[in-house]
Amino acid sequence: MTNLRLPLFFTRLSIAVFLLPWQLMRFSKPETISNISQKYYKFSMPEIGSIVTGVLMMVLLLAFVAGFKKRISYGLVLVLHTIGTLTTIPYLIPGLEGFNILFMAAIPTIGAMWLLYVLREQDTLLSVDSMMKRDA
Repeated sequence: MTNLRLPLFFTRLSIAVFLLPWQLMRFSKPETISNISQKYYKFSMPEIGSIVTGVLMMVLLLAFVAGFKKRISYGLVLVLHTIGTLTTIPYLIPGLEGFNILFMAAIPTIGAMWLLYVLREQDTLLSVDSMMKRDA
């Protein structure tokens, strides 16, 4: 299964690159995150909430991209992204008034996250978990 190492690493890296701008926006434009949460998720996110969740999400994203505690970090990234995507269903269905094709990118991302979660034991290239197992 060594031929999976590079594609799984690339999948992990590309998911992190996909999610990173959203987390950076929590720090650079917390008011935008507040507007997004109100419009799409139907709750008001105070600016301090954006920053606090940004810190927590950055820690999770760093653990994810490093391949650290894969069952937890990969699982949380998958679950949180899936929940966020499900709350935007009206924007995902062609023909509905709110449909936005850009939201469709979330669907294959869920597939990639799920695949990475299922194959997490084979995802060993530059993975902290794998390096710790070798040293043990």
